[in-house]
Amino acid sequence: MKDPLKSDGKASAQARAGTRRQNAGEPWIDRGDMLSAVRDALASDDCWAVFVVGDAGLGASSLLAQLNDARNGRTSVMTVHGSPSLAPVPYGALSPYLADLSVEDVTSKVAVLRALWAHLESGRKNPGPALLLVDDAHDLDTATAEMISELVQAGWAKLVATCIPRPGIPQPLLRLWHDGTAERFDIAPLTMEQGHQLCEALLDGKVLNSTSRQYWQEAGGNTLLLKTLVREAQRSGDLIRRNGVWLNAGSSHVRTLELTAVVKVQLMRISADGREALNLIALAEPVDRTLVGEIAGEPAVKELLDQRLVVQSVDSEPTLRLVSPVYGEVLRRIVPAARSLQLHRELVSRMEVSADKPESLLRMVSWSLDCGAEVPARLLIRAAVLACKLFESETALRIAWAVQDPELQQTARAVMARSHYNLGHYDEAAALLNVNVPAGSGLTHMVVNSLLRSATRTALGHPASDIADDARRLRQWGEKEAAANPADSAAILNVTARRASLVELMAYSLTGDYRQMGPLLDDLLAAGGSTGESGGALTRSMALALQAERLCALGYPLQGRQLAMDAFGQAQPPDNDIFFLPEFIVVRLVACDLAAGEWDEAQQLLAGYAETPFGSAMVSFSGAAYVVMGYIAVRQGKLADALELLTTGLEALRDSDPQQMFRLCAAMAYYVAAAQGFKAEADRLKSDYDAWGERGMHLVTAFARDFLAAGDELLAGDGTGIAALLRSAEEAAQQDAKFLELNALAMMLGLGDTTRLERIRELAGAVEGTWAAALAEYCAALNDGSPELFLRAGDTLCAASVFQLASDAYSAALTFLDRSRDRELAALARAGIARCNEELGHAGSEAQPDTVAPVLTKRERNIVGLAATGLSDRMIADKLQISVRTVEGHLYRCYLKLGIAGRDELAAAAGLVEDPDAGPGTPPGK
Repeated sequence: MKDPLKSDGKASAQARAGTRRQNAGEPWIDRGDMLSAVRDALASDDCWAVFVVGDAGLGASSLLAQLNDARNGRTSVMTVHGSPSLAPVPYGALSPYLADLSVEDVTSKVAVLRALWAHLESGRKNPGPALLLVDDAHDLDTATAEMISELVQAGWAKLVATCIPRPGIPQPLLRLWHDGTAERFDIAPLTMEQGHQLCEALLDGKVLNSTSRQYWQEAGGNTLLLKTLVREAQRSGDLIRRNGVWLNAGSSHVRTLELTAVVKVQLMRISADGREALNLIALAEPVDRTLVGEIAGEPAVKELLDQRLVVQSVDSEPTLRLVSPVYGEVLRRIVPAARSLQLHRELVSRMEVSADKPESLLRMVSWSLDCGAEVPARLLIRAAVLACKLFESETALRIAWAVQDPELQQTARAVMARSHYNLGHYDEAAALLNVNVPAGSGLTHMVVNSLLRSATRTALGHPASDIADDARRLRQWGEKEAAANPADSAAILNVTARRASLVELMAYSLTGDYRQMGPLLDDLLAAGGSTGESGGALTRSMALALQAERLCALGYPLQGRQLAMDAFGQAQPPDNDIFFLPEFIVVRLVACDLAAGEWDEAQQLLAGYAETPFGSAMVSFSGAAYVVMGYIAVRQGKLADALELLTTGLEALRDSDPQQMFRLCAAMAYYVAAAQGFKAEADRLKSDYDAWGERGMHLVTAFARDFLAAGDELLAGDGTGIAALLRSAEEAAQQDAKFLELNALAMMLGLGDTTRLERIRELAGAVEGTWAAALAEYCAALNDGSPELFLRAGDTLCAASVFQLASDAYSAALTFLDRSRDRELAALARAGIARCNEELGHAGSEAQPDTVAPVLTKRERNIVGLAATGLSDRMIADKLQISVRTVEGHLYRCYLKLGIAGRDELAAAAGLVEDPDAGPGTPPGK
């Protein structure tokens, strides 16, 4: 290499100046992409420096370490670390490489340069520029920054430097940017999806979405904080692995010295005034910026914003909060109690705490309780309700316990009951609600308690008759209250009657008595919800949601969806936050989307709900979200995906099941495991189903029973599962529940039973939505048998994302078309199969019916063999001691597998059957 002291750095820099552009702010999908991008930039002839800019803890230092590890000795590497303590010392960051210089030489630019050059030359193996890796370049002293800039401009080394956005890249290094020889990449905080991926990588296994979301939120997307939180939770036992899934086992949030140390390092650059402002924001966030400026000074506020330690809202009255909740948690713990109380007094003296700013209220009330300061009872109860709504259940319990006002005790009990419900402590919730509300205590307590009690009974698996008894007792209570208060008797009777009707409707929802639900709902909805009576808005929203559930079961999910959307849009007073109305509505809205085949809508709904201001309530849907995704995967035919989703969701629901989805999840997982031949797994899942007990709305429990019956049939094949599905369909028909009847009969069809084909076609034509419409097309094709109808059915099913059934339709069409030699239509069928296989993850495995021997189960081979000899279905059933319907179902599946139209072709096709138990090379049929 040429001596850099003799190189014309300016000329060479100008010669390399190109048109490289900044990538600031570009979101990177993963850090592997960032590493590749940096390597690609360094490999370019006109790029000599790369600046990686991002807040502390986002992974820039790790990126340098990866570059260093990947050099494999091919390039001489020198690492430099900026430090605040060495920033005032000329060449302080280079001191590890200047140990052999005298005191006089350390001040000589020439001597320093020759020492650096000698260091790299001693480790050089290949020609070419060295690699300078500079961490925390913002803390470099000016002399070091100028030295590095000149080395790069001279062509002696290529540079990768990391720095935080403020103060940013040192001025001497910016010359490289202005000369066009540098690129810049900005590292953004992790997205929620990236945070989930990081958690799974750290734990080397499946992690619940709600668990990774919690750590991601606490870390504020900061990579270092997220890693520290996960390791801390794993060591403390808060994070456990159960049945292959990592999840939170508790909420102790043990904070170790390691986390405290990490946070302190992140905050060490700020001034004393900045620390004072930071403590104030941590204790009171979100807090008005003006107030913080008055107490700590506006320069301190600007410093925190420049350092990106706090973020400011865009309201007309801007508020400040910490960029990461973990910062606040650690700071609140290390601020001395006396100083905390002093700051509290200074802030409260300048502001009026009110319920108009909910999040600020919650923090201020918690802070006041920490300091021992007195809080008005009305603010205590409002903060408790808000914490409950935000699923900060432990905080809600703490605040509610502090309520001493006798007039608010009943509301505090309701808050504590709801909080215990959120935590999955249903027995504790029931104990708080199973107390008699004293006469004269007011309507609000009674009506709220009645709904919470009904929901808690449901979660505990109490029979619907107990809930109906609650409705009767509520009416009796109203009559006594009306008699004791003649002047208000009409209003009391009206409110209690309407609330009792709601409780009755919840009982009917459990039993699936949709005929009884109709008149009650009509009366409630006809009365309207804006009459001004207590709980009117809540009553109307719940009635709309229950009507949506009923319409969904009756086969009108699109109409039901509109009603659920209307319910969601109803304005609610703050008192209604105690009852989990949003979740009550959302679960029915999602059910309507799933029933209609609007699967993208269902997933987007849950994702969108997570982004709302109160999206923390998504913890309520932790397991239920997996049930939704698993259901979609089952309908699509993606069984492997479905099993993974459902078994993961089952672990979340095992701890908390507010929507009562555990049994449905277990039943679907059992069905999928049975369909894939995983008997041991299926047995475990059925044990879970049996042990849990039936609970929840009939719309869910009926589906659970259907999937269980289908799984039984897949494993036993004795007709009992088919019979159970038929009974389920008949029970649904008695309530005119077309969607539930269609589901049961469609599952029978999937098991090979075609005895109700015409009824399925009739129902599918009557039920709203793309899934039912596609199923109707498929039934028409099965009934007619023409390849054109099978092709059309395949197209419709594929458009509806029912990929496995679409593939079956295309395969049936191809069987006929190969015989007729219609190459054009056969090509369309093959293209359809390929498209479905790609969606199902079976790319390259499209069916070749005229060259691949079909595989039948042992039972199917026995039935085919007997049918080929001329025995009737009844004779086969008697011989094998199974039902005639089971024989019919097996034969139907065999016809599809063998690519034949009926019994007349069995004899010829039987010889093509492959025996899965035969050894390699055994001819088919032997």
